[in-house]
Amino acid sequence: MGTKATMSQNTEPPTEITVSDVSNIEHAATNEILLRLFRYWNDKRALRQFPARSDIDFLEFTYALGDISLVEIVGNPRRFHYRLVSTNLTDRLGYEMTGRTVEDIPDEATRRYVDSFYTRAITARAPLFEKSTRIFNYQLWHHEALVLPLSSDGEIIDMLMIYRKIFDPAPLPDWARDDKKLHWD
Repeated sequence: MGTKATMSQNTEPPTEITVSDVSNIEHAATNEILLRLFRYWNDKRALRQFPARSDIDFLEFTYALGDISLVEIVGNPRRFHYRLVSTNLTDRLGYEMTGRTVEDIPDEATRRYVDSFYTRAITARAPLFEKSTRIFNYQLWHHEALVLPLSSDGEIIDMLMIYRKIFDPAPLPDWARDDKKLHWD
């Protein structure tokens, strides 16, 4: 039995950087909206390491709303609970994750990728930017993602605000549609 193509299968080395200041991200990102959102987050944190969720006003960045997700970090062991999943991502995936957890992602490889991506942002204690191409549903998904940590007490990261822009997916070439060729795990 073949393996379904998943978002976790990376077709090129991803660009991933921990963002300590806007100059780092300006060299890697091609999306002006992502850069504006990073600057917004940076302004809201002021002199703190992280802004709180209460500092964030969605009406102040309506330009990015269709690509924003909010993930609450709960429990021990740590779990990622989707408070809001971006409309554009939901439309592309074909299923809704709002109100669910990362453990509810239907595909195991995708679950591992998402859990690892969020965990790296928490471990870095800084915004995390990724630019990569992944395979999902027999399409190449080019995307840029920015994970922005939030903290209600200024110290413990208890929420992530994620901007993920998925550029128009491209169909896989016919030669790559054979399930045996898509299994890279």
